[in-house]
Order: sequence, then C-alpha cells, then structure tokens
Amino acid sequence: MKNGKGRALLFALPVLVAFVILNLSIGSVYTPFGDVLRSLFGFKIPETDELILIQLRLPRILLGLGVGAALSVTGNSFQAMLKNPLADPYILGVSSGAAFGAILANVLSQMYNPNMIFYTWIFAFAFGIIAAGITYIAAKKHGKLPPTELILSGVMVNLMFGAGVTFLIVYGWRNIQVASFWLLGSLAGVGWKSAIFVGVVAIASTLFFTLIGKYLNAMSAGEEEASYVGVRVEMLKVVIFAVGTFTTAMAVSASGIIGFVGLVIPHIARRIFGADHRVSMPASAALGGVFLVACDTVARTAFTPAEMPIGTITALIGAPIFIYILRRRSQIV
Repeated sequence: MKNGKGRALLFALPVLVAFVILNLSIGSVYTPFGDVLRSLFGFKIPETDELILIQLRLPRILLGLGVGAALSVTGNSFQAMLKNPLADPYILGVSSGAAFGAILANVLSQMYNPNMIFYTWIFAFAFGIIAAGITYIAAKKHGKLPPTELILSGVMVNLMFGAGVTFLIVYGWRNIQVASFWLLGSLAGVGWKSAIFVGVVAIASTLFFTLIGKYLNAMSAGEEEASYVGVRVEMLKVVIFAVGTFTTAMAVSASGIIGFVGLVIPHIARRIFGADHRVSMPASAALGGVFLVACDTVARTAFTPAEMPIGTITALIGAPIFIYILRRRSQIV
C-alpha cells in the first residue's frame, strides 16, 4: 500500500478499534468509557458491567463487524463479476434462499432430529446456491445479464423463497414472533462461537477477494477485455458465485436477512478509495462492519425498551440509495 489510499486504510484500523470501544459503552444500561477500557485490559470492574460488556455487547459488536464485512465484500464482488452496480446478495435472492435453508434446518431439528440444528449453515449455503442459480438462469438473455431482468429475477426469487419461509413458519416452526424478528435481521442473543465463526469467514473472504482484485478489475472492464488479458471468465464466475454465496449463507445463518448493506457500502468504498478492487475490498469490509454496527446500535438503543430489527434500519437507509442508483443508471443508459 504505497499510495495515500492504502495508508488511509491502515489509519482506519485504530479508528475502527476506537469505534468498537465507544459502542461498548452505549446501550440500555450505560457503561462508563473508563470501565470499558479497564475491562478490556483485564482490570476488575463491577461483575454486572463485566457480564454486559464481555458476554453480551462485545460478541454482538464483533458479529456486526463480521456480517457487515461479509455482505459488503460479497456485494462488491458480485457487482464486479456482473458489471452491474445493482447486484448484491439481497437483491439477487441469495439472502432469501439462505434464510429459507437456515429455517428449514431449524424446523427439521424441532420436528424430527435435534442434531439437524448443527447443519444450519450447510442448508443455508445449499439453498443460497440454488437461489443464485435461479436468478442467474432466469435473467440471462443471449449470453448477457440485463440490469432490469436481473432485478426482476431477484424479486421473483425473493418472493418464492419468502413464500417458502412463511409455509415453514406456519406449518413447521410456529414461533412466528421470533421467526419474523429473525427474518428482519438481528444480532441479539449471539454468542462468542457464532461471532468468531462469522468473523473468520469474513476475514477469509475479504482476503480472497482482495487477492483476486486484479481479475475483478478486468471483469469490471467487460468479459471480452478480461478474456484478452488471460482471465478464465466462466471459471472465475463460478468461483465468485460459490465463495460469495457461502459467505452470505454464513452471515444469514447467524444474523438473519439484512438487506442493502452489500449494495450501498461497495459504492461508498469505491467513491472514497477508487475502483481498484485490491483497495476497495478491504475498504468495503471495514465500512460495512462499521455501518452495520452503527445501525445495530441505533436499533437496540433508540427505541428502548423495545428493539428494532436491524434490517429495518438498513432498509430505511439503503432503499433510497438503491432508487438513486437505479435512476442514475437509467439516465446513463
């Protein structure tokens, strides 16, 4: 990272740490900033505050960073692969497919075999792949993926798997209140195991997409141009779809459906740090994590004693930006 933008990413690391520490103080029960620092450095603080910080807030914040990063880098890679600024896991139906798979695993575990709950991520990944495949096949025309057809196909897939989720909830799960809250996205009640697992997946995905950044740059210029410089386009598409769907499935299985993060954040990252995916990928990860944690902080504190689903907050921010991007692209075309 020899340029100024690379140095800015390195400078963002201490800012990210400060952001996490600040969010540890915020909640329905306020914890003094000094107590947060003392707890993190191993000093003794009141037992109740220690429990709130280490067992409740910290894993929740870390999960938010992981989920936000995972969705953002996946959205960035999908946009480069499809050369479409409107592509993201939520709009393409991947999130809905993964959610259906996760809920199906929960239903099967309750009705037939409790051990099925341990295969939630496998079900989420499998149905995420199915959803992505349906969207891709339905939208492809004459070897191309027109933006309008891609969006319509994503909407169709979202509706289809949404209907499937409703069927599972009513006839299988029956815990409608909990399921509905989960489907709108939530980081509540997460443990260290899920936070660490999603964090490892997010870091690995960010590194992978950063390492293939030069190929993503070529894909962004067009498939023919990418082929001319030696990129095996079709194989790269399969790999990106597989890795992106797996990453999305892991995030969805832990936090539910959280929309628009993978759409909005990559645009912001490219606007600030440029179009080079070797820089915009880690930037998307960092910005996505910060954005989602900030939204979660609003969701869990602004409506106390109730808690707003985090997907509601991200949709309120992301939907207007999506409409702006869509209109701007239509004007260009």
